[in-house]
Amino acid sequence: MVELSDYIPRESGASRGSRGVNVRRLQNYLTMFGYLDSPVLDDFGVRKTLAQPAPDSLGRFDEQTEQALRAFQGFHGLEVTGELNDATRELMEKERCGFPDTAEFVLQGNKWTTNNLRYGFQEFTGDLTQNDIRAAFSAAFGYWASVTPLTFTEVPANQNPEIRIRFVTGDHGDGSPFDGASGVLAHAFYPPPNGGDIAGDAHFDDAETWSVNLPPSGIDLYTVVAHEIGHALGLAHSTVTNALMYPYYAGPHRFLAQDDIDGIQALYGAAGWYHNKTIQRVFVSHHAQNCWAYVQDLGWRKVEPGSPDGVTNMFVALCAARGHGIAVSVYIENNTIRIMYL
Repeated sequence: MVELSDYIPRESGASRGSRGVNVRRLQNYLTMFGYLDSPVLDDFGVRKTLAQPAPDSLGRFDEQTEQALRAFQGFHGLEVTGELNDATRELMEKERCGFPDTAEFVLQGNKWTTNNLRYGFQEFTGDLTQNDIRAAFSAAFGYWASVTPLTFTEVPANQNPEIRIRFVTGDHGDGSPFDGASGVLAHAFYPPPNGGDIAGDAHFDDAETWSVNLPPSGIDLYTVVAHEIGHALGLAHSTVTNALMYPYYAGPHRFLAQDDIDGIQALYGAAGWYHNKTIQRVFVSHHAQNCWAYVQDLGWRKVEPGSPDGVTNMFVALCAARGHGIAVSVYIENNTIRIMYL
C-alpha cells in the first residue's frame, strides 16, 4: 500500500540541486498526480505529453522536477517559484482526488456514446447503511442529470453497468493503490475508449470515514461521489477553486459551479425534455412560494411557478399526478422543471 509518508513532503525549502528523501517524496507526489511521466497516466487516459519526463534520478531535484513543480504551482494559482515553499507544501498535505491534474478539463475527448447510463455497486462501505449510500449516489448523479440530457439508473453489478462503484482499500487491482485514511480519498476513470475494463468506474477508499450527515462526521460522501462522477463522465480537474471538479476536498460541496456546468455541457449538451415520467413525491413551502417535485429517475427539482401565487395550483396538480400515477413530460433547465401533462 502507498503510504502518506512516501509522497507528502515534510519540509519546505527544496529547490534545484537539492537531494534527499524529502525530494523523493516531492517527486512521488508530482508523479502520482500527473506532473511527471509514469505508467499511471495510461490507466487514467491522460496524454503523457502533458507531463514532464520522469526524473533522471529519484531523490535529486533536477530540471524535470523543477518544471513539474512549476506546473503544479501554476495549476493551483500559487506563486510559480519552482521551489518547494510553505504554501506549496501545505496544499500538498490536503485531502484530494487521485485523478491526475494534468488532463485537459474538457478537451480530452472521452464521453459516453449513450445518454442513458447505468451504475452498479460491487462493494459497499460498512460506515453507512446501503440506503444512505444509495441516496448519496442518487443525489450526486442528479446534480449532473439536472444540467444535461443524461439519465442514470442503478442496476445489479452483474448486468455490466457502464459505471461500476467500489469501496476498497490499499491495492485493489487498478494500478493506483489507496493510501489509507486521509491523502487520496477516491478516483475514477474516463469513459471508453481509454481504461479498458475499468473505464468509467469509480473507486472510494474504504479506509476513510464516510459521512452523509451535515455537518459531516467524516468525509462527505455526497461531495466526493459527485466529483468522481464528473471524471466518469469525461471531465478532468478544474483550476477554479469553487468548482466541484477542483481536486482538493474542503468539506461539503453539494452543487455544481458554473465551471462544472460549462464543462459537462460542452461534452453532452444542455438539459432538455424528459418524457413519460411520474411525480413520486412533492414538497411545498408556501411562505417562500416554492414547490419541488421528485421526478422519476431525475430526483428533486424545483418547479417553475405555474399559478399567480407560484405554489398552490401547481402543488395541487402535482399531488393529483402523484396520486393517480399520471405520466408527465418534464423540461429541465438550470435545475428548474416545467411540467406538461401527457
